[in-house]
Amino acid sequence: MNRERARTTVICAVQFVDVMGVTVVVAALPRMLADLQGSPAQAGLLVPAYAVGFGGLLLLGARLGDAKGHRQVLQAGLALFAAGSVLCAVAPAVSWLVAGRLLQGIAAAVSIPNALVLLIGATEPGRARNRALAAWNATGGLAGASGLLIGGLVTDSAGWRVIFWANVAATAVLALVIARLVDAKDTRTPTPLNAGSVILQVLCVSAVVAAANVAGTSWPVAGLLAVVAVGLVPLLVVRERSTEAPLVPPGIWRRPGTIGGVIGSFGITATTSTFVVITTLWFQDARGLSPAAAGLMILPFSFAVVAGAACGARLVKGRARPVLVTGLTLIGVGAVAVVVQPTIPVLVGAMILNGVGNGIGAVAAYTLGTEVAPEEQGSAAGLLNTAAQLGTAVMVALGVGIATAVGPGVNHTSGWLTTATTAAVIIGAVLVFARLRTPVGSPTS
Repeated sequence: MNRERARTTVICAVQFVDVMGVTVVVAALPRMLADLQGSPAQAGLLVPAYAVGFGGLLLLGARLGDAKGHRQVLQAGLALFAAGSVLCAVAPAVSWLVAGRLLQGIAAAVSIPNALVLLIGATEPGRARNRALAAWNATGGLAGASGLLIGGLVTDSAGWRVIFWANVAATAVLALVIARLVDAKDTRTPTPLNAGSVILQVLCVSAVVAAANVAGTSWPVAGLLAVVAVGLVPLLVVRERSTEAPLVPPGIWRRPGTIGGVIGSFGITATTSTFVVITTLWFQDARGLSPAAAGLMILPFSFAVVAGAACGARLVKGRARPVLVTGLTLIGVGAVAVVVQPTIPVLVGAMILNGVGNGIGAVAAYTLGTEVAPEEQGSAAGLLNTAAQLGTAVMVALGVGIATAVGPGVNHTSGWLTTATTAAVIIGAVLVFARLRTPVGSPTS
């Protein structure tokens, strides 16, 4: 393995560990609660805690990398992730787990955008960068689905605490290898951090994630939180426009291609994550499979993501928007097919369509989103990853909430319809932005 490929592999491994952290505890959740005598209310905090830390601080993580150096901040994020993992591994109560998960999410937010910037900076635009982005997105898709399987297998065979001790070992190895393979180029900029924008953005994202997570149990509370989030948006916009150190450089908002990539990034994770979770529940509820067995049934999706990303790297050159729309269309078609005929053969085919759609669509979204000036790459990476994590955190919670609100138990058809509807809405948004023109003098998108 040459140095460039080894560097790509280790940076993508950061993505795998951090993204898998979103789903790896889902299968272990019942055992955790039983061992620590936790309540269902406490269980409802475990997954959102990671999502809030991860999605809420990605833009701050990107700006820290711009200010302090991307490799240095990435390694700090890995150390913080290890600390959160230790807190979870030794947890004597569920409250410790919630704190550890929040710390892990914050660490992931610090690590992921800086890893992506390092990946982009280490490759030349064109075929090499497309291959690197394909590997990055394949790793993310594989990690999200693998978390459900690995969490179930490890919990059944060795206990849930082993999951977190493995995280400690993995992050230590990654930090050591990154120190050897990734150059510590001085990419720092003297721009100060904008505390006001950070606080408003974190509050806004947290309100959105919290609204989605309580939607299934209390729609009035969810509505109130959504109103709070909407109310914070104009305050954040005013703050960003009035400061000399915005979280996101204003030029990014003037590039329709970049915004289309951000919307696509949200849509790809929003649709496929919801589909995978609802399908996993279907295998357990309708077929009586164990969490580990249900995780095994998701493997076709994981393999299809890798294949789709490999194809996406070849397809996106000059055709990123059509490829993104194609990916979202495949996801929507798969979801509709399952609504019409919810059988195992159709589900396997739909998972393959979702995986391929995820792979090619995510590569296209990231290609659109990262075609910016070098000094804007950190912010673009933060935006893309924030959108992706919000897609997972918001739509999985909302999809499950809709599926459980329709009737007794889980109405899987409603969850799959949510996936199809989301795909259609995102396709429409991407096509709208495709009609807009990039201002003269801006990087092409």
